Amino acid sequence: MRVRIILATLLALLLSACGFQLRGSYSLPFDTLYIALPTSTELHAVLKRNILAATQTRIVDDSQSAQATLAITSDRQVKDILSLNSAGRVREFQLVRTVSFRVHDAANRDLIPPGQIVLRRDISFSDAQVLSKEAEEGLLWRDIQDDLVQQLLRRLAAARPKPAEEQ
Repeated sequence: MRVRIILATLLALLLSACGFQLRGSYSLPFDTLYIALPTSTELHAVLKRNILAATQTRIVDDSQSAQATLAITSDRQVKDILSLNSAGRVREFQLVRTVSFRVHDAANRDLIPPGQIVLRRDISFSDAQVLSKEAEEGLLWRDIQDDLVQQLLRRLAAARPKPAEEQ
């Protein structure tokens, strides 16, 4: 029993010493943000929900009243064939989402240089399990979108606006 307590304590000390910490809230370097996407898109809704929940930044409806504008310049979803079986039928797919973005201020100066995020997920396929594989594909697309939003938030948090004298 003592050995288990000592091992648990030692493990906790090792985890705290390595710098491990739970992902907390982000602190974005601007108070207001405009998301240049149609408000009816799912990506806009997920971005807005995550920014409002995890930061102190407010989402505004006008780019001129925002300190920063997040512009999604392109968003592509592709389903590629990875491999075929001996009968020539698809055995694996690769889901790829490529998003290009830019973050700039009201004067159109870049706060974050234009960037691109590419996310990939592999999925096996079977003709005998079509319905379950379609459901799995939907879950993977949702996982890709969640990962995309987290990466965008990390990049927004790393933005460093230039001081007024440099602009």
